[in-house]
Amino acid sequence: MRCPNCDSENSDSAKFCKKCGSPLSKKAVNHEKMINSMSNNSSSDDTTKYIIITLAIIAVVLAGAFVYIYGFGSNQSNDSQPQQVNQDDDAVEADSSDTAQAVPSEPDTSSISILGGSFSTGSAEEDKTYARINVGTEHAGEDVIVQIFYSRDGNALNHGNMVPATVHSDGYLEIASADAYHYYPDYATIKIYDSNSNLITTKSVSLSPQSGTQTF
Repeated sequence: MRCPNCDSENSDSAKFCKKCGSPLSKKAVNHEKMINSMSNNSSSDDTTKYIIITLAIIAVVLAGAFVYIYGFGSNQSNDSQPQQVNQDDDAVEADSSDTAQAVPSEPDTSSISILGGSFSTGSAEEDKTYARINVGTEHAGEDVIVQIFYSRDGNALNHGNMVPATVHSDGYLEIASADAYHYYPDYATIKIYDSNSNLITTKSVSLSPQSGTQTF
């Protein structure tokens, strides 16, 4: 312990200072212990402060780095992405435009209807039957498929072949029967399809069972 009078160092069991002879009371001893304790506490507090300050600085640095990497870097990525999307959209639009120019538009055959026409056969029952079907000059050049069923007294004379045909400039379709019949037909059913075999229109015609041309 230290002497409260001369501040000399003495053993803890000494009752008097070895230098000045002053009594070393318990009060002095307690006072010294309190001073030592306060000194130790002060040193510990300083160390703690340094640690806290150091940790705070590290936290600030790490937070700044996080914001820079995931904030600034993310913004750059987002800024560049729309440009790429726009370029892709332009490419798609260009491709669509090229395709539209390359593929010719198909004529609209859905409005075709049978306006009239005629059937004709030769003088012998074995002659083929010819049909001229008027669909209108506005459909000239359009491709269709024609099917005609012939019958006599309710009995079919043919199987109704589907014949591709093109509307002539005068608006008529001309179809010859595939075979000659042993009887003149007394009934005919006309069916017209588009080029995809979708039925557009149909018409039934009663005929006189004789040779010559009959209009309807």
